[in-house]
Amino acid sequence: MTNFSYLSVALAFLFILYGSLKKIGTFKWARPPLPPGPKPRLLIGNYLDRPKNQEWLTLDEWFRVYGDLVYYRIFGQGVLVLGSMKRCQDLLDKRSRVYSSRPRQLMLNELCGWEYALVTLGYGNPWRKRRQAFNQYFNKSVTPKYRPVQLKGARGLLHRLVDHPDINLTHNVRRTIAEIILGVIYGYKVAAVNDPFIEITEQANEAVLECAKPGKFLVEVIPILKNIPYWFPGARFKRLAKKWKSAAIDMVEKPFEWTKDEMAKGRAKDSIVASMVMEVEKKSEKEREGLEQVFKDTAGIASAAGTDTTVSLVMVFLLAMTMYPDVQRKAQKELDSVLGAHRLPDFGDRDSLPYVKAIVKETMRWQNVVPLNPPHMTTEEDIYEGYYIPKGTLVIASIWSILHNPAIYPDPLEFKPERFIEGKFDGAMLDPYLAVFGYGRRICPGRDFGDDSAFIIIASILATLDISPPPDETGRAKVPTCEMQSGIVSSPEPFECCFKPRSSVAAQLIHDAISHSNLE
Repeated sequence: MTNFSYLSVALAFLFILYGSLKKIGTFKWARPPLPPGPKPRLLIGNYLDRPKNQEWLTLDEWFRVYGDLVYYRIFGQGVLVLGSMKRCQDLLDKRSRVYSSRPRQLMLNELCGWEYALVTLGYGNPWRKRRQAFNQYFNKSVTPKYRPVQLKGARGLLHRLVDHPDINLTHNVRRTIAEIILGVIYGYKVAAVNDPFIEITEQANEAVLECAKPGKFLVEVIPILKNIPYWFPGARFKRLAKKWKSAAIDMVEKPFEWTKDEMAKGRAKDSIVASMVMEVEKKSEKEREGLEQVFKDTAGIASAAGTDTTVSLVMVFLLAMTMYPDVQRKAQKELDSVLGAHRLPDFGDRDSLPYVKAIVKETMRWQNVVPLNPPHMTTEEDIYEGYYIPKGTLVIASIWSILHNPAIYPDPLEFKPERFIEGKFDGAMLDPYLAVFGYGRRICPGRDFGDDSAFIIIASILATLDISPPPDETGRAKVPTCEMQSGIVSSPEPFECCFKPRSSVAAQLIHDAISHSNLE
């Protein structure tokens, strides 16, 4: 072990010891008890109890032991996990004044340049300004005007799935979602391969995915390490941060400036950023700089945050259709009865397609792509149902446990859209839409846009394509199993499926849609 490694371990021990003693020293024995949870070890707390993979499954086991309110510690940092909708509503919704901030992550926020991001900003004026801008352009009354771009993207995906089966499935889906999001936000047309804006966003998002891994970076425990030079032994995190920060800045600046340049040349398409730029131009010179930066930050995080989650949702849907052919056939029967054989679905068909809508809901529930809600943080101490919740506690909603409670969803691991059919809807059945998009003042402002994208993509695929597992070497169907990856956004492990137009008429509909939309 190098001298630097010994020094790092010693410093880590001192910081943990200090934090633990500080917690003990400030604790008042007259206060109510902490919520129940696993017994912490000296100094490290429950660090060894917290798995590195699929943490939500371990938390689900803890709920069975301790109830739906579980408290544990990681190196002196308190974490409160909520395992039911009631707990989330009581704390994150009804007490949002106390439970709406975010923890500051030194690596992500400071070193990787994500200080501007709405999803990571602490509660305060910078957050409010960006939230207001987001709501202005993504509220429920505005999102319908983005539907032509979403419709075009969904039909482009049909073309790619049929004509380019050799291209990685996730790549095809990702390009479609990026095409929709970048088109709506910047008026930008995505390149067929190696698109620079997609690459920038993916590299910037890599920082979020890596920084979300527990214990990944020692600098979170020993903040003084942020000052060591890039070339120093053990400073790989500084070199990674430099790369990710550059990508984060580019993600905010370059697409925004591209749209401004297109506007100056008189060839910009309608987009959110085009509207933002025109709004900035109406302001006084003093107001312009600050407002433009808010708009840049808002547009950048909208393009980043919406991509991975929607890609994962579509991949979960495709996995479900490969595993549950009877569900697919039932949805296609409904679509045929509404559409006939000579047109593709549109948003106007939504209310006439209750089973397809139920598939969207069950896709959100079955393998929800954000199993653990990003942590909130308490800004002051609180008492809840006789338990003491310290200031600075991280509060996490376990979306997985909420949506897999067998008392609410019988056979929770099975894909059953019938749970949500109108007329059969059980009042006790929780709509997944209320759980997956967050809570209180931190609820996802892009939820209606994301729901629209999911519906039109799912309906378009079901209307035109048969999805089936590939044959194995004996000719039998090689049906995939449901295996999900770990991460802040959880996607299915790679799987194979085949796409075939349902008929010659369906194939012609796809071809005509491509021709009329001038899609590649």
